[in-house]
Amino acid sequence: MAIPASPASEAPVQAVPAATPAPAPNALSAQGIGAVRFGMTLAEAEAAAGKATLPEPFDPVCSMVRFASLPKLRFMLEENVVKRADAEAGVENAVGVAVGDTLAQVRDKHPEAQVSTHKYDKNGHYVTFPTADGKAAIILEESGGKVTKVRAGLQPAVAYVETCG
Repeated sequence: MAIPASPASEAPVQAVPAATPAPAPNALSAQGIGAVRFGMTLAEAEAAAGKATLPEPFDPVCSMVRFASLPKLRFMLEENVVKRADAEAGVENAVGVAVGDTLAQVRDKHPEAQVSTHKYDKNGHYVTFPTADGKAAIILEESGGKVTKVRAGLQPAVAYVETCG
């Protein structure tokens, strides 16, 4: 004799969206990367990440520096405070977008992202992921339909089109 199915087993199964995985501890976020946090002084960042490689001449008003412990990243210092990081291809970020991804992929993954026209590239865009308070962001640059650059940091430095030093 067959056992009748219970009403619970006949209920339709609803799809549950997969949770977005948390970014890796060494992923670039609007707050920083690794032990380096935006807003740290150069001395605090060096205590966290090791001695910085400074440009010659070093301009304390605005310079780009590197840390050997964080390859593929350049950090912007303004008045000796870490304000932003510019990432090369291969650096993981909190929004899970890579250099080379298409704008369509970014829009599919993040329909909430703010897209604006690029200052110098008439066919390019900026894709911005601001923090809730608007004080920091991750910004992607797109040209020819593909992500070409990724940066993150504090406003207004993260929004600067150019770097310094």
